[in-house]
Amino acid sequence: MRFLKKSSIALATATTLLLSGVSVADDLVLSIGSRGYGAAVGPAIESFEADNPDIKVEWLKISDVPSESRKLYVTSLMARSSTPDVFAVDVIWPGEFAQRGWIAPIGDAFSEEELANFNASFREAATVDGQLYGVPLYVDGTQFFYRSDLLEKYDLDVPSTWEEVISASRTILDGENNPDLTGFVSMWAKIEGLFMNWLSFTYGNGATFFDENGNVNVNSPEAIAATQTMVDMLYKHQIVPESILNMRPDDARTLFQQGRAVFMMVQDFVYAPLSADDSPVKGKFDFTRNPYFEGHEDAPATAMGGFLLAVNANTENRDAAIKLLKHMTSYEMQLSAAVNASKSPGLMNVYDDAAMQDDEVLQKFGKAYAAGVVRPSAGTGSLYPKVSDVMQVAITSALHQSKTVEEALNDAQASLEKLLAK
Repeated sequence: MRFLKKSSIALATATTLLLSGVSVADDLVLSIGSRGYGAAVGPAIESFEADNPDIKVEWLKISDVPSESRKLYVTSLMARSSTPDVFAVDVIWPGEFAQRGWIAPIGDAFSEEELANFNASFREAATVDGQLYGVPLYVDGTQFFYRSDLLEKYDLDVPSTWEEVISASRTILDGENNPDLTGFVSMWAKIEGLFMNWLSFTYGNGATFFDENGNVNVNSPEAIAATQTMVDMLYKHQIVPESILNMRPDDARTLFQQGRAVFMMVQDFVYAPLSADDSPVKGKFDFTRNPYFEGHEDAPATAMGGFLLAVNANTENRDAAIKLLKHMTSYEMQLSAAVNASKSPGLMNVYDDAAMQDDEVLQKFGKAYAAGVVRPSAGTGSLYPKVSDVMQVAITSALHQSKTVEEALNDAQASLEKLLAK
């Protein structure tokens, strides 16, 4: 309770500062969570102020929990406050924030060459009606973790396709004959992570959320087949525990870390606890990019997360704000954040830097992020939360077998067409 009170006080204080519309420094207010990217913020501000002695920056430290920071921002932006001038936005926010006129288009501040270096899926997430509204501060996403010791024991290659995941799981489960061991775990509870899972499966089979004409396409044959595979992993192949239907990311991580799962697909934050000295699977696991289906080697299958930087549409210091945004997301700053704070760059050419070559973990993360898929938030704007909920309901009904996969996705298709026609 004491922690909650402190959090509430901090949130209230930040809200007061934002709504005042008055900068607490001479020039700019920068708002970024104090934990997620915190270690990289101070040095970046210092170097910016050294290069721009006429501009001072106040770092407004807010919650790293997206729902809490979003509430803070929405309160401020609806009041048309001019601060924060620059702030971090979750990858699924630009569509809504741009649609509501809360963030400013910034594409004209970057050359084509600069834009080409940014992670392609993040550019997609930040592009609304042809205009760019944010650039990646750092990226993250889902990864495919596996028990390297068990694959070696059974002389199996690391699976690259879902067909291979199913086959390897059955080989290991049959060989181990351990009722406490399962083949695959992930986040299949009715949460946002379930939708991310579904996107990884379906895009990995060549499906897309929108077709080439911009129409909803969630009940395509490719999407139906991929979703059926999720169902079959649970009931037909029996490589997934029933408890997966209630699993969140950390639930899956706990089971895998206890040595009770062969494969796992969740966000990359789990790497740190899995590799800790007291972890039962330290030295016994590794990870690679998410699997795809046979014949779709080039499919984007990494469900992306992370944050972009955006400029407040009501800032009174637009030129200075863009200058700060460009500095914070520059090659030098992203390289520094990678080397000193282990944050994955949103600039893909940073991974080629000599200073990055010895960081095997970030290098592997980067390869996965190059094959990223973002949630359809840019094209659905303020309706995205409802879109996600429709999909979560449909996927859940298929997984619980209250509907067939085809029925569930046909119902979702109809609901989304009606919702997005408004």
